[in-house]
This record gives sequence, structure tokens and C-alpha cells, in this order.
Amino acid sequence: MKQLRHSKLTAVIAALLTVTAISVPLAPTLLALADQIYTYGEDGRPGRSGRDGYDGRPGRSQSGRAEGSPIQINAAGEAGQDGEAGARGERPVCPAQPYDVRYHLQAPDGGAGGAGGAGGTGGQGGEVTLYYTDLSQLRQVFVDAGGGRGGRGGRGGVGAAGCRCDDRSWRVEVCRDGNCEEERYSCRDGDVGHYGRDGRQGTSGEIGQVWLINRAEPLLGEQPHYNQPLELFLQQPVGLSRHVWEARSGVGALLAVGSVVNDTYQQYIGRLEARVQLDWQAPRSLTPFISISPSVTLLETGEVQLDFPDVFWVESSISRTDTLTTVTIEQVSRADDVLNLAWGIQTGQGTDFAVTVVDLGRESAYVNTQFELTYRTTDDDPRDNRRVRYEEQFSGPIPSDIVTQEQNRFVLNLGQLPISNRYFRPGTQVQMELRIVRSLGRNSADRILEWQGQL
Repeated sequence: MKQLRHSKLTAVIAALLTVTAISVPLAPTLLALADQIYTYGEDGRPGRSGRDGYDGRPGRSQSGRAEGSPIQINAAGEAGQDGEAGARGERPVCPAQPYDVRYHLQAPDGGAGGAGGAGGTGGQGGEVTLYYTDLSQLRQVFVDAGGGRGGRGGRGGVGAAGCRCDDRSWRVEVCRDGNCEEERYSCRDGDVGHYGRDGRQGTSGEIGQVWLINRAEPLLGEQPHYNQPLELFLQQPVGLSRHVWEARSGVGALLAVGSVVNDTYQQYIGRLEARVQLDWQAPRSLTPFISISPSVTLLETGEVQLDFPDVFWVESSISRTDTLTTVTIEQVSRADDVLNLAWGIQTGQGTDFAVTVVDLGRESAYVNTQFELTYRTTDDDPRDNRRVRYEEQFSGPIPSDIVTQEQNRFVLNLGQLPISNRYFRPGTQVQMELRIVRSLGRNSADRILEWQGQL
């Protein structure tokens, strides 16, 4: 145990206790020091950690044309820089050792070496696009799209040597009530500081990929995605386009010997185009939704996908002619209001027992709604929470034919479920858990309502 590192306080205690014989009883607080170990001086501070190496820059993506003459394309990533070495640990402060003290001593330790910096990550190889009309001419194209080498981790710093004791053992004669005895004490040299941790090796960058296009003319630009306010979508169609690619393997056999590229390459297949318009047919006013900005996307399959912001649920259908794709918006609902539901009143008993659910968000006319119920009862006294045990009487979907919808109000005729009438009598202690599932198009969410009490 290392304590009392302040050298001035150590010197004061040493002055009080430097004796060869003591003829008067010692205070209990001083006697207790005999079993303690104290460090004098100050441990060395750790060395500074080395700086991490910078990551290598990625290779520059570029294009070329295979025309039968040899060409070289360098798209290799840059190597990551090496991490910096950690600094040597700092030397400790080694003052003169206190002599003839009545406690053990520990000389200060040397500072630990600093950690080495991590090596930088190698840059990723660039992407290379090659146009050709004769596949054999690709054999004249040498491509280096290798990933950059990862930087080496910095070496950890060397730990500093600890202080050494001037006197490794001594004896002190102590007298108490006329009886004298010798106490033996020792000093332990300070430890050498630990070597710093070596820095992590940087990883090499990924190898770049080749894109092959079997045509002479450059590809036109593509616009596979379009986003704008709904009002503009409804005024006129928008044009979408997308290039179609196919992943293949074995590009190394097509290029000049020694080329460094990812073996998997992308082959150009063709171009998809579509003109898309939106048609609002939802049975609610367009005005609250006119400033919303949906997006349309031309997928690689040729399908068109309509996406509204997440705060809205939309159901739509798609029709096509040779020149135009029409996305018809058939239904729309506010997502934040869909699950704004609450318990209503309870009515009747026995087979006439029913509960009401109220749609506070007023979206019931626009979404689908299904109910699932777990119904439990107990004969135990509900005031004794430790002994109340509920027995399940029903768990499952509520058939739609016993659910009545009155605008934004649902009446669930639970008395028509296969549950004994006696569990719907006034005074029955009940737990109900109602799961309400609401959906529209591709959107779905649920809400759990719980009720516990006496009917």
C-alpha cells in the first residue's frame, strides 16, 4: 500500500520518530505507524501517447476507353500513415530517503511509457469505368485500383526507472514502560514504469471495382428519384431514368495481366425510363396535404414506388400505358392520429355486456381496425395484492361481426364471446387487455389499452 506521497508531511513524521531509544510511552497514533508503508518523493508521470497516423486518401475514380492501344489507369488508394511512437515515461522525483523512521518505505516508481498511435487506414481503390466495343481490346488496359496499405502502429514508449533506496533495512529500539525491543523496517526500490501499449495496425483499403459499358457513346445522366411538393406532382408528370447493371465475376481475365481490381465487376445492361404522374382520389380534402413533399423512385425492376413522409399513411395503386405511369392516391391518414384511442363506457351485463373504444384522432373512416382481447377474472380480494390471482377466460381476436362502428366510436359486444355469462355480472373483478391493430396500405401499427377494476 502506497500512502502519504507528500514529501513535506513525510519529513515531519520522520523527524518526530527518528529515535534509538524512547523512555516514555508513545501515543497510540504514532505506534500505529509501525505497520504502515509510505512512499517518499513522487512517482514519474506517464509519457505522452503517440499521435494516430492519418488515413490514406481514396484512389481517384476515373474512366477510360479501350480502343486497342495499351493504356494504364492508376486509381490506387493512398497508404495510411504510421502511428507515432509513445513518449518515454517521466523520471520520478527521488529525494533523500528518511532515516531510522518507524515505518516501511517505498521508493517512487518510474512513469509508464506512452501508448503508440494507431496506424492510419489505407485509402480505398477508386472505381474505374471502361467503355469498349470489342471485348478483346480490354486486354490492352492495365488497371491498378488496389487499396492503400494500412499504416503501422507506433511503438509503445519505454518506462522510466524507479528510484532506489539508500538504505534497504534498519532497526529502531523502542522502549515502553521500561521494556525495550527492536523493530525492523525495510525500504523497497521503485518499479520501472510499464512499457506503453503498441498502436493498432491500420487496415488496408478495399480494392476498387470496374464498371464495363459495351458502347461507344457516353451514358446519359440518370434521374431515378424525384422529390417535390404534392401540388407540383399533380400539375404535370415527371421524367425518371435509371441505368441497369449486372454484377459479374472474372474481370481479371478480361484486363491486362497484373491488373489489381476487385474480381467482381458491374456490366452495363441498359437504361430504364418512365414518365410518372400522381392522381388524387382520396375521399378527403386535398388542402391539408398540398404542401407535403412525396417522392417517386424508379426501381431496377422497372416498378415505380411512391413514398410519403413517415407522418402520413398512404394507400395507392399504379396503372401504366406505353408512355405514362399513373400513381393514384386512394387513401391517406395522419400517422400521429391513427393510434390516438381511449376506453369509452361499459354497458349491460351477461350476453349484453359491451365496452366502447373512442377514436380521438378521428381517423377511423380511413384506416382498417382489428381488435384482440385478453379477458381475466378473479374471486380474490383485490386489496391483497400478494394473493390475487387472475384466471384467463378468453384470449384471441374479436370477430368483426360483434364489433359495431359508429363513426369514430367502436362498440365491442364482449358478451357474445365464448365466455360464461357469470364473468360479466356486476361486481366481478376483471383485467382486460385490448390490442388494437390499425393498418392502411403497407403501414401498420398497434395500441394496447388496459383496464382493471370491478364491473
